[in-house]
Amino acid sequence: MKSIYRYFLILAALFVTTATFGQSVHDLRLNEMMIKNVDNYADEYGRHVPWVEIFNTAYNTVNITGCYLTDDTTGLAAAGKKGGVIPSKWYKIPTDQKMYMPQRSFLIFFLDNSPLYGPFHTNFTPAESRTRYIALINANGKDLLDIVEYPVSLRDTSLTFGYVMDGQRDATAFKKGTRAAGELAFLKEFTPNSSNETEAKISKQDKLKRDDPYGIGMALISMAVVFTALIMIYIMLKIFNYVTRRATQKSKAQEQAATPAKAMASKAGEEDDDTVDGPTCAAIGTALHLHFGSMHDEESEVITINMPSKHYSPWAQKELTMKRNPRR
Repeated sequence: MKSIYRYFLILAALFVTTATFGQSVHDLRLNEMMIKNVDNYADEYGRHVPWVEIFNTAYNTVNITGCYLTDDTTGLAAAGKKGGVIPSKWYKIPTDQKMYMPQRSFLIFFLDNSPLYGPFHTNFTPAESRTRYIALINANGKDLLDIVEYPVSLRDTSLTFGYVMDGQRDATAFKKGTRAAGELAFLKEFTPNSSNETEAKISKQDKLKRDDPYGIGMALISMAVVFTALIMIYIMLKIFNYVTRRATQKSKAQEQAATPAKAMASKAGEEDDDTVDGPTCAAIGTALHLHFGSMHDEESEVITINMPSKHYSPWAQKELTMKRNPRR
């Protein structure tokens, strides 16, 4: 049974690990940015400075504390090694309650090279940078969570640049190179702390009604899901039955191997019970000694019975003291 519990614990750990990794800082995206901010979004001091928007694509809360924002990733390889030094132009996002990003939420950081202004103000600015990209790096200093390369014309125009559809990128192309891939473009409207998708979208219900007016596709999908679940349950029960049977067979084999030893131990115990203890042996020995040591009278093994004489005292015979029956 211990092996069964071990298997279930391993499966539970795998599910928890998968769920934890599936929705974490790896789901964060640099959703939108503005380099030349003349009269648009202002910080808490009323200043118009460059900013970048981070979007949490996950459906749970993600803590962004400890991650880095930078416009220079040249020290990425060295920083990721054990004992590596973090470059000075990497802005480490500090601990703050506002760094807990709810599901599908947005967070603005100001690229003004003024970290003393607050936790949302970085230590670099695109105006002084020789590069044309913004990168988001994991807290371990080696995982590149997202990087967006913006066109040089963004520095001369008051437009925003980002994902056309919030946080959606081509993951395959992103892994192949160091530059961002996906639907990145100049946005028609600047949308800080809100979705980049400003055009009206068809609802999922209407889209489903349009694509599957008779519900045949939905029925097939539902049946496929149900049968897949039943097959998985069947496989799990088979595995559970196999593991249980193996555990039972192993337990029986161990019991059979232990049976001869138990029988021998039981037999030895019974033999020990038949032995006579010391005081009993002493009593028997004393009796034999007294018997063979002439402490008893010698008997002739002849019994003599003396019959009474006819002439005896009537006092000794009770029947003579009774009255005789009268004769006729």
